[in-house]
Amino acid sequence: MGQEEGAVKRRILAEATRLGVLLNPEALSILIENYDEKSLQMVLSKLAEEAKKGSGIVVSKETVENVIGKSREANISIGVHTQPLAKDIEEKIEILKSYDAKQVSDDLEARKQYFADRCSKISSMLRSRADMSPYYPLRKACSLPDRSEGKTIVMVYEKRENYIVVEDMDFMTKILIPKDCDKYLREKIGRLLPDSVVGVSFYVSNSRLFCKSIIFPDVPIRSFNTAEEDVSVILTSDIHYGSQKFSEKAFLKMVKWLREGGVTEREQEMSSRIKYIIIAGDLVDGIGIYPQQEKELNVRDLKKQYTGLSNLLSQIPEHIKIIVIPGNHDAALRAIPQPPIFDEYAEILEDNGNIISLSNPCMVSLHGVKFLVYHGTSMEDIATFAKNASYDRPENAMEIMLQLRHLAPVYGSRTPIITNGEDKLVIEEVPDVFHTGHVHVFRSGVYREIKLINSGTWQERTKYQEQLGIMPTPNIAAILSLKNGSVSQVRFE
Repeated sequence: MGQEEGAVKRRILAEATRLGVLLNPEALSILIENYDEKSLQMVLSKLAEEAKKGSGIVVSKETVENVIGKSREANISIGVHTQPLAKDIEEKIEILKSYDAKQVSDDLEARKQYFADRCSKISSMLRSRADMSPYYPLRKACSLPDRSEGKTIVMVYEKRENYIVVEDMDFMTKILIPKDCDKYLREKIGRLLPDSVVGVSFYVSNSRLFCKSIIFPDVPIRSFNTAEEDVSVILTSDIHYGSQKFSEKAFLKMVKWLREGGVTEREQEMSSRIKYIIIAGDLVDGIGIYPQQEKELNVRDLKKQYTGLSNLLSQIPEHIKIIVIPGNHDAALRAIPQPPIFDEYAEILEDNGNIISLSNPCMVSLHGVKFLVYHGTSMEDIATFAKNASYDRPENAMEIMLQLRHLAPVYGSRTPIITNGEDKLVIEEVPDVFHTGHVHVFRSGVYREIKLINSGTWQERTKYQEQLGIMPTPNIAAILSLKNGSVSQVRFE
């Protein structure tokens, strides 16, 4: 038996065992000869049904031939697609940004260079705007005579009810908020985060600076790029394999949907277009992530968690390329930007041959459509400091990140950040799709033609989430068409 035939035999036996199907040698030989990856699970499910009807404890050659014949007739009745299916379309993946592990230095000088780099990058974005004139450095702005007006660029140090403390690389001062300021300015100030870099329009009165408006670096308004090919992407995250709360049954339903298609004609069409899956972190539940986690684990060995997940992902059709990044539960450095999952665990996943492991965050292009993929740990800080952001409305936090052009502006709070010279969390390149996870709530939206998708979870509600009052929305897959940018969702229950 050749190596390939041996792999087919093992796959058939593994799936048959899972379904409780016993095959005699002749039946197994027929299944190997007629092996079709897409229909295998459907055929074995039919054999399981026949066994329950009493046709025999061990499935015979005749039963297999009968089921395979009916399966082929069913496939013919579905009809022929008028356009190429995803498996017939060549993949087009370009990795635009992914960060490797480097030696980390967190001394004072490295941190100073880090914030200087942040200020420089975002200041360049602001200085290019037409509404940033006349511009004054902060020290110069403070020396202007009364009734002067102008613009300056600052980093927010502290935010209070009636003023903000701001700084640049060589000066610090207060900017007062007028008591009679309008609602629009109050809303913008409510979105300001510590350590964010923004423009301020000011006027001088009694030798003090007063805020007229806040100018976010923001993303420009432009049209969504579309692909020529009619293929789609599943966006998902937070599988948490190994947790007692992992929804394995629902996840396997998605895998079956990808292999066999859905019940309705529309679902058949949708599943046939899937060419890619992007998983935005927390592939496994990990070990020792929080106190007494071991009490909530089904799998208490990290390698076994990745092996179990790899076995599930291996059942996804081979023509579907899977892109994964780490989250805070994965086997990777905790501070962001996180390099890819550690090699010894990534290799377990990559044995499947169709998995690409990248950093958190990363940016990839699929058929010319740019995806910014980020697990989203900093949403906790944004929910703490911004008035209209919360765990159950992650799209608001995503908007703030785009407005401030930074994935994790707040330093020194809940989100560990690598401050090593260059700030790699500045959003320099504008994406077409912004994909996050972490908070376990499925939400989608659009901001300045950028598709926003927080892709929920495959984990049921945990005790920790109950304590925080978080109500997850598990077992939903977001499907984005690269052809027209439409976003659909399929719930697997």
